[in-house]
Amino acid sequence: MILFALFFIFIFFLAITLILWLLKVVFKAKIFSKMIIALWILFILLPILSSILSVFTTKKTLEKKDIYGDYIIDRSKFSGKQADWQYNHYRYTITENNKIYFYITNKEKIIKKIEGEVEFIEHYSPRLKIYFKEPKFHIIKDNPTLYREIWSFYYVFNSEKYNNMFFKKGTWKSIK
Repeated sequence: MILFALFFIFIFFLAITLILWLLKVVFKAKIFSKMIIALWILFILLPILSSILSVFTTKKTLEKKDIYGDYIIDRSKFSGKQADWQYNHYRYTITENNKIYFYITNKEKIIKKIEGEVEFIEHYSPRLKIYFKEPKFHIIKDNPTLYREIWSFYYVFNSEKYNNMFFKKGTWKSIK
């Protein structure tokens, strides 16, 4: 598909070059020569510019090592008292031995730790499948949904009580 697009662009540039060359011959104006040169400079720079732009527009590709770490409530998705309360009461950790520890907290104090296992489902980015031994807590009842952004990613858990809960990688710090 990409080769077809590149071939089409090349044919397009050749056709424009031919038209500009014919105009140069008919009108004997140097401007058409300059336009042909500018056109081919653009053709050469097009892949370079495309590569540079893709860095700023392509979503982050994740590997397993990117997933491991501590997760906190992302208060930037929905700010306010409810987000602050969730931030102070829920967080989790995914370890390199494929364990997940979901914490129910009261600020820095851990009230309850729920242990489970994670399985990575490989696609274009690893997705999580979570298994907990004890009865499921409403937040971790279902597997989270992974959302990739250009520079980062976040997980969304669907809670019966709170609806969507957004978690991002980070270290819990006291908020004021």
